[in-house]
Amino acid sequence: MKNILFFIVLLTTSLLSLAQQKVIPLYDGVAPGTETWNWSEAVNDNNSWNTKVVYNVTQPSLTVFQPAAGKANGTAVVICPGGGFYAHSINSEGFDVAEWLVKKGVTCFVLKYRLAHTTGTDPTEELNRVMGTKEFETVTAKIIPMAVADGKAAIAWVRKHAAEYNLIRNRIGIMGFSAGGTVASSALYNYTAENKPDFAAPVYPFFPKEMQGTIGTDLPPVFIAAATDDQLGLAPHSADLYNSLMASRKSVELHMYARGGHGFGMRKQNLPSDQWIDRFGEWLDQQGMMKRPVFNPDFALFEQRVHPSVDGNILPYRILYPENYDKNKKYPLVLFLHGAGERGKDNEKQLMHGARLFLKEENRKQFPAIVIFPQCPEESFWAYANIDRTVQPAKFELDYSGPANWPLVAANELVQKMIKDGAADPTRVYITGLSMGGMGTFESVFRYPDLYAAALPICGGGDTPEYDKRVKKTAFWVFHGAADAVVNVKLSQEMVEKLKKLKAEVKYSEYPGVNHNSWDNAFAEPDYLGWMFGHRKK
Repeated sequence: MKNILFFIVLLTTSLLSLAQQKVIPLYDGVAPGTETWNWSEAVNDNNSWNTKVVYNVTQPSLTVFQPAAGKANGTAVVICPGGGFYAHSINSEGFDVAEWLVKKGVTCFVLKYRLAHTTGTDPTEELNRVMGTKEFETVTAKIIPMAVADGKAAIAWVRKHAAEYNLIRNRIGIMGFSAGGTVASSALYNYTAENKPDFAAPVYPFFPKEMQGTIGTDLPPVFIAAATDDQLGLAPHSADLYNSLMASRKSVELHMYARGGHGFGMRKQNLPSDQWIDRFGEWLDQQGMMKRPVFNPDFALFEQRVHPSVDGNILPYRILYPENYDKNKKYPLVLFLHGAGERGKDNEKQLMHGARLFLKEENRKQFPAIVIFPQCPEESFWAYANIDRTVQPAKFELDYSGPANWPLVAANELVQKMIKDGAADPTRVYITGLSMGGMGTFESVFRYPDLYAAALPICGGGDTPEYDKRVKKTAFWVFHGAADAVVNVKLSQEMVEKLKKLKAEVKYSEYPGVNHNSWDNAFAEPDYLGWMFGHRKK
């Protein structure tokens, strides 16, 4: 009886865990090309495949699987289940794969791409009837381009929302099974900067030679797995893909099992093919995808500290002192506010962007300063903002009418303490930050108008109506990418126009074609630090 109860509890827990996964529409509105489709997505648990299948997908979606708190390694993969473009084998080739990978720290997005319309309630029966016929070729000829487009759109979506899910933008891959393998393989051709996978893993893909395109010079590494006894005769597709990539001297690995059949996925058959997922995990590790990048050892120069705020909260921060620091001198001070993707409590992630700039030997010699990187907790935000993430770019409504969020207050408390303690020169205090931190930069100047000589907000925004002449004491250099798909460039444009009306000193750099990572451009500005340290408080 106890065993039965344990099983029921375990099953219930598993089902609840699955039910809690976040499902996100892939497109903003109706998927392009299927505006007239009026049937509904459905699920079948009783079919010839003996597994749960999803069919009649008209609106593609991503089901998100995130690692436990503190376990994410920054890598993400879009998983494309198979099913002959008539169904999705959603468990064995989707959710089960995701469950295995999230335990390794990989964030997973199971893609339900568009499928052929099934008139009955059992898509496997209909697929079995048409497989190998002219009807099948006619139907799939229309569906495959849509499915491929969904796969590329999924990669682009994940990259666009990388900061939101604490992902590394150049560690986003795609994998797929059978028909999903078609989607994953196709992602290797004709990609753009936004939808290029950083790795790909087609598993027993349907991918004949005629579907192969021109291999790019920057093709990512590829992992392929299949079985020689594939009942659909698809083993040669994997071999041909492998040979093609090998001929172009690309990084590719092939696991061809003697037995396993087609559709082995995560099913256990007591065969060597059962371990393909272990080999894939090892391969990802070899590609450097299974561990978060180890920060430069020089980051140790940023000492780990915590600041107990006046309201009782604890703010972790890292602090860099000038070389040959003299306690009897006063130094310029820089407060750096990180983006949303670096929130947490590890007191480390906030150094991901910007810290290296202040560690460069030439910068330390030319601009000796105290540099502080506080870390905002996961559940909070530097700026007070109402955020609508259902639209792209996300809609940020910055609001200064109420009290500031405590992490922002605590960060500015810390700056004021450094001044009071005599370490910082009160006429040479600066603030900069990116994304969420750019918003925090604007708000800090508003809340503490007598504190900062210069502010350098990157891809941020502010409460434009509330900004007033108090901020004129601070000089601004504002940065934003014109193609920012996360924080609308209009937020910076509006703030710059308001600053001009207030007759504040303002400089604006907008980068054509640059997405959210405009901080790379800002930090590359030859006068970024020179301009900053060249200002004294008015």
